[in-house]
Amino acid sequence: MIEVRHLRKNFGGKPAVQDVSFTVAEGENLILLGTSGCGKTTTLRMINRLLEPDGGEVFFRGTNTRDLQPEMLRRQMGYVLQQTGLFPHYTVEENIAVVPKLEQWDKQRIHERTDTLLTKLGLSRDTHAHMFPHELSGGQQQRVGLARALAANPPVLLMDEPFGALDPVTRHRIRKEFAELDEFREKTIIMVTHDIQDAFALGDRICLMDKGKIVQLGTPEELRDQPVNEFVSNFLKGQYEPQ
Repeated sequence: MIEVRHLRKNFGGKPAVQDVSFTVAEGENLILLGTSGCGKTTTLRMINRLLEPDGGEVFFRGTNTRDLQPEMLRRQMGYVLQQTGLFPHYTVEENIAVVPKLEQWDKQRIHERTDTLLTKLGLSRDTHAHMFPHELSGGQQQRVGLARALAANPPVLLMDEPFGALDPVTRHRIRKEFAELDEFREKTIIMVTHDIQDAFALGDRICLMDKGKIVQLGTPEELRDQPVNEFVSNFLKGQYEPQ
């Protein structure tokens, strides 16, 4: 589904991502795990061309993303942010409808899709559809952000610290709800997080990064039972200390 080949990105002459390569199979959940500044978000943003790489290539369904219009590429990759990125002057329903409207869906189809997603995510049309983002709790905002990303049913979902702004109790509940959601299970997902529990709960494979490079890529069990070096062991034990 997605192939990343030797991606590189510099900021101010300093390397942020260095020779990063991986593949993501259709229906797989790949977690980009690491501390702040390790290059995971920069890598994610190069996949849908929110950032252009300084070197390397990304292929989506066999096509180099440089040969695709950025807008068309992004419509096939739902994007979920830590702070949800909801439009503050749009209602919940209007936020969810953004991409379907760009795709020129008719009003009835948008209405039905909105209802379906609100119900699946534990919200309701009567209570929430006409509310504005500031009237929602953090957990509700995150649900609406996910609904917006899913609205046009893209095959790929990119998630950048989607639970990072939530308190621990809400975070655990929302993460569990997402993992059980059929819409979530049917997508190819690349998720950025610094949280080990998120990674192990949601990832089919984990790509642990440090200083712009991949340190180890494997299943949660492989990282836990077969760490390639002391950095991996310490990170998974919560004992990582930046140098």
